[in-house]
Amino acid sequence: MHRYAVSLLSDSFRSEGGTILAVNPFMTSVNDTQGSDNLKQRLAGMVESMPAFPESVHQVMAMSADMNCSPKDLVKVIERDPVMTMKILKLVNSAFFALSRHVASVQHALVYLGMNTVKNLAVSIATVDTLPRQSIPELPLSAFLTHSLATAAVAQRLAKEVLKIRDASDYFVAGLLHDFGKAVLIQFEPTTYARVLQQARDEQLPLAQVEMEQLGLTSAEVGAMLAESWQLPQELVDCIRGHIDCNDESSDLTVTVAAANIVVRSMKLGANGDPYVDGFSEPIKNRLQCELADVVSSMESLPGEVSKLLTMVRS
Repeated sequence: MHRYAVSLLSDSFRSEGGTILAVNPFMTSVNDTQGSDNLKQRLAGMVESMPAFPESVHQVMAMSADMNCSPKDLVKVIERDPVMTMKILKLVNSAFFALSRHVASVQHALVYLGMNTVKNLAVSIATVDTLPRQSIPELPLSAFLTHSLATAAVAQRLAKEVLKIRDASDYFVAGLLHDFGKAVLIQFEPTTYARVLQQARDEQLPLAQVEMEQLGLTSAEVGAMLAESWQLPQELVDCIRGHIDCNDESSDLTVTVAAANIVVRSMKLGANGDPYVDGFSEPIKNRLQCELADVVSSMESLPGEVSKLLTMVRS
């Protein structure tokens, strides 16, 4: 699974198909109510301006959730999108999957890797293509991608090994997307959001707390807005919105992604801009029946694999 997660990171650095969006030049302070309301209104429009998930990806997600879906039908949907097909085959044939033979078709990819892995590849490719092509020093894109993909990998592993969920592909997708509200803020409000990130770092405060104080909403809420705009499943929208403050009523998906986020931040794999790392909350411990230290100790191979990948893509 770790090999799968880091392989996606490789493609994300090389993706050339994403839309480059213009940066909003009107960076304002939002320390007052009116400024906060103005920012919320602007963000609502900015979310609508983000590149949409391709229709083929929506169909792949819906079909893979249908137990009666045939692999042949899924292949037809993917192959209607030649760019998606090309990128999936590129990833499948990468060194990180280490397949014994070259895969020349989506059909063969399904045979070797399974429907859920191909679904994750399609969603991950579409997600990476929505990322801004600029970065800010306070949260470099490479660090953000590393954090997101590591969180996806950990969430999927927790779902399989702790919750005993056989098909944990939705957990990978949720982990990948959990912080994408930050991508919207970096894209459209880089100066304002850089100040928020810097304050959280300087004062060692939870990032969500500073976001609420300075922006009037959290990046998790922005991410949920984006997921709704993309017409993603409601459970995924709720997970993105609620992972920063899960409770006993939260879904397994939300609690698991919250736990994975903490694990990855405690391991310092990449960065998501939040300097405050605490242990598992009581809802997480009660649901998963494990401690942070136990999970971290089971992830020994992940940092080395991510490090090797980053070295490769920067060479």
